[in-house]
Amino acid sequence: MRGLLFTPSIPRYALARLLGKRYPPQALPLQLVTLPEPARTPGFERLKVRLSGICGSDLALLYGKQAPTLSGMFSFPAVLGHEILAELGGVRVVVNPVLACLERGLPDCPVCAQGLDHLCENVAEGSLAPGMVGFCRDLGGGWAERMVAHRERILPVDERVPDERAVLAEPAAVVLHGLRQAWGQAEGFAWPSRVLVIGAGTIGLLTIRLLRVLGFSGPLYAVARHPHQAELAQRFGASQVFPSAQAAQEAAGARRYRGILGASSWRGGFEGVVEASGSPGGLQEASWAVREGGRVLLLGAPATAFHDFSPYWFREVHLVGSYAYSWDDFAQTVKLLPELEGLEALVTHRFPLEAWPEAIKTAASRRGIKVVFKP
Repeated sequence: MRGLLFTPSIPRYALARLLGKRYPPQALPLQLVTLPEPARTPGFERLKVRLSGICGSDLALLYGKQAPTLSGMFSFPAVLGHEILAELGGVRVVVNPVLACLERGLPDCPVCAQGLDHLCENVAEGSLAPGMVGFCRDLGGGWAERMVAHRERILPVDERVPDERAVLAEPAAVVLHGLRQAWGQAEGFAWPSRVLVIGAGTIGLLTIRLLRVLGFSGPLYAVARHPHQAELAQRFGASQVFPSAQAAQEAAGARRYRGILGASSWRGGFEGVVEASGSPGGLQEASWAVREGGRVLLLGAPATAFHDFSPYWFREVHLVGSYAYSWDDFAQTVKLLPELEGLEALVTHRFPLEAWPEAIKTAASRRGIKVVFKP
């Protein structure tokens, strides 16, 4: 069986971190190797992979941008890939990659008992090495021809849903969970009056689409850096698309005040802001784009960076963190897939495993939106 194995290397990590996307993908610590067939242990099923996406978190890992403080929560070498569409007995399925107490052979910890298995206290304990599928050395991810997954994490896909939409179940679940974190109630949502989404990659565009499908009908602004992103943002439901957060703020009537050393502060803005770019600059923009007393949802998962926190206390802004999804979030997302028509347009490039350097280069260059492997 063939798979793409990530093996950490401190010199390569340092060089990739220094050079960023100028670092040649062939030199990354990733190799196409022949692996033994994954063992099917009790509770687990062997799957044939159909498609597996390249996520921003995979790129952060490969290019040395992931926060070192999180390194103890993962284990390598490992086959990467946590956005997975596969087959089980001829049936198409998607995989929830979370490995919590159940999969680790442990009794439920307090958070798992509450149904918050994505926050499992034992993510680095039990019968498996630390991490979720795609970041765990004991269970290979989707960048391979075959893999195993726990049967409780395998969900069938409606036959009406095309493969390219189904493979987006995992990032769509990330977005659904985040929206529930920020504006969810016991039943339904308490939406802000207007929303700004910063970033129009996979997560940002999924956010726009899900906001509309889940019932947000107010003004929805987006920041997109590239024309192909702006076009999809409008197709998915954005009211207006801007090249920068500053342009969006000005259109929303926010007022800018200039201070010393070229610094600026703002009054007014958006009641809700979703930071979906994953960049330190995006988080800083979000902190000033939100209005006084508003809420910023952090979906883009930026890592280490200098950040000015004064907007949060000076304007009483609420910052909502969001990580992954619960079992229920993932299951609800799979049920929503038939309603998310057109979402498959996000999948712009498909590559075989042997073309992995070009796949990684394409994903890192932003020439496309979602890049997937087709083993």
